[in-house]
Formats: sequence, C-alpha cells, structure tokens
Amino acid sequence: MSGMQRAGRWLAGPIPISVVLALVIGACFMAIAGIDPLSGYQAMLSGSFGSGAGLANTLQRAVPIIGIGIAIAVAFRAGVLNLGTEGQAGLGALAGGIVAIYMPGPAVLIVPLAFAAAIAVGAAWGLIAAVLQNLLGVPILLSTLLLNYPARYFSSWLIRFRLDEPESDLISSEQVRPEVQLSMLVPRDSSLAETLRNGLGPTSPVTAVLTGVNWSLVVVILVVVGAIFMNRRTRYGFESGLSGQNAEFVRYGGVQPGPLVLRTMALSGGLAGLVGLMLIIGAPSTRLIEGYFVQTNYAWTALLVTLLALYRPLGIVIAGLFFAAIMVGSDAMGRELGLSPQIAAVIQALVIILLAFRVALPRLRKKRGRSEGPAETPVLPSLNEGPAALAGAESKESER
Repeated sequence: MSGMQRAGRWLAGPIPISVVLALVIGACFMAIAGIDPLSGYQAMLSGSFGSGAGLANTLQRAVPIIGIGIAIAVAFRAGVLNLGTEGQAGLGALAGGIVAIYMPGPAVLIVPLAFAAAIAVGAAWGLIAAVLQNLLGVPILLSTLLLNYPARYFSSWLIRFRLDEPESDLISSEQVRPEVQLSMLVPRDSSLAETLRNGLGPTSPVTAVLTGVNWSLVVVILVVVGAIFMNRRTRYGFESGLSGQNAEFVRYGGVQPGPLVLRTMALSGGLAGLVGLMLIIGAPSTRLIEGYFVQTNYAWTALLVTLLALYRPLGIVIAGLFFAAIMVGSDAMGRELGLSPQIAAVIQALVIILLAFRVALPRLRKKRGRSEGPAETPVLPSLNEGPAALAGAESKESER
C-alpha cells in the first residue's frame, strides 16, 4: 500500500473526522453567539501559533498535558484504567515541593532528591489502588477515581494550615529558591537571551520559546522517547500491550496479572508525580499554592488527549499540542472578539464524544444486522481493547 493510500485511509478514520466535526459544531456555536467563525478560528490560530509568545504559551501549556497523558497511557495500554493521576500528581508535587523548598543544601543535590520524592510518592499512591485490586478485588477504575479526593484535601490542608506563608497574599508555601527552580531554556536575564533578542528580535518564535519555556519541555521529550522505547523494545512493554488487548492470553503465557498491575500503577503514578513537581518548580511557578493543580484541570485534559491518541506516545504529543493550542487560542479569541474562552472546553468535549460515537457506530450496526439477518458487520473494539485492535478494525472497515 502506498503512502498516499495510507494517508487517505487515516484521514477517513475516526480521529480526523471527529476533530473536523467538532470544529464545525464549534463554528455553529460561534455563529449563534454572533461571531464570524472564520474570524474566530483565525484569532485562535494566531493566538496559539501565530506569534512567538503564543507558540511559547502553547508549548508551556502542552508540557504537563503530554506528560500526564503518557502516565495515563502507560496504564491504559496495559488494560489498567488509572483515573487517579490528579491525586498522584498532586501528592508528588506536594512531596517534591516540600523537599525543594524546605530542605537545605546545594541545588545539585536538592533537585534530584525532589524529583525522587515526587516519583516515589506518586508511585506509592498509585500502588494503593493496585494492592486494593489484587487483595480485595476493588476495581482500579473506582479506587483511583476516589483516591483523588483524599489526595486533594490532604494537600489543601497541609498547605493552608502547616506550610502557609503569612506574608503572601495567596494561601501558599514559601518560594522556591531560584537555584532550585527549573529555569527557562535560556534564562531571560542571561547574555545569551540578550543576544537572541538583539539578533532575532524579542518577538521571534525562537527567542520566545527559548526564553519562555522551561526545562520541563526537555524532561517531557525524554519521557516520550522512553515510553516509545519501552513499548517497542522491552519485555514489560510487550506484556503490557498484550494484557491490554487480551488479559487471558497473557495469563496463559505465564505472565502473572497481579505483579503486572503493580508495576503498571507504580510506573504510571511515578510519572504523574514527576509531572506534578515540574509544575511547582518549573519557572515561572515558585510556590506550592492551595488547589493549584486541581484548578489547572491538566489531569482530565490529559485523559481526553490519551483517549484521542489511542495510547500512542507520538499521538499523545500531537493531541496534547492540539488541545493546548485550542486552550491558548481560545484565550486570545476571548480577548480579541469577546467570545467566552469556554469554547475550548466545548470543542475538546465534542472531539471525544464524536470519537466515541464513531468507534461505537459499527457495534450498533452489528446489533442491527443481527436483528435483521446474518450479514456481517465489522466491529471496532472498546477503548479497553488497545490501539492495535482498534487499528485493525479500522482497516477492515475501510476495506469494506
């Protein structure tokens, strides 16, 4: 099959169609609100990618979405429905932030210890759900969702009543020392930054990105590369991928599901804790602020990104950039056209709803076919059956 044919089949698949339909419906909402849809989307595109500042904001917004998306994908790919990344990231940020802010010592020692604490606490919080399932049969889907609440309220209590700095107007901890922060890729007050501003201009995309995005971007790139390597080149990646598609087959192959679930939840929770800490010590953030991580809604946006990308790391990067661009662009659209930025949430929700409908449609056709006669209708698997099965079902459907 030629590259053009593969590209055509992908463009006819559920993901591009869902995105296009969501944008069309979003345009209808804009028209109802009295805004020209073309002007609206032009403002959205210009605000997210059309300027150096917009590109930097989009990348900065995409970093936590992609990072938490990878954490969710690690679990979902293995058939483990981890909905607790909000709590795992929040507690990881809390533990790592306490180390970064209050532990004395040189930055070269404090930063690795802060990351280790964040990863360990996030992994431990994820392991609670795995142990509950292995020992008591509590579904991980339920336990991880519920464990978000004690994590959220414990973090709020600790920051409000134990770590709060009275001199600050916010309910927050002391500031992170500048040397412990993850600085911008090029510090804004450095000579290199001044050279970039003089040579390329202060509004150049290169200048804006290098001086407006911190080193979390590099960490997330390494996480994505590591996830790709793990999925393709390691035994765990092979076993987890098969488990997500057919757990019984993996069990017959000699893989114990209990230890696999433990490893998966530890890895997923640890990655979430890592991303949570980067939100705290990554410039320009400098404090542990009560409710900050919950208010960003990054964990649930990352869940949508993961579902849209079908657990593929590169797909998560693309979908994360897409969702971040919608969020940043909608803010710009609100400033320029007076339209509510909530249009971003509407478009994101429409993409997932339409994707779910597009995936479920063949199943409805099969049920209808059974009631009318013996005609065969291909069925797309559910989200729990893994991306490989979904890709195979899409191929059968397009051949039909």
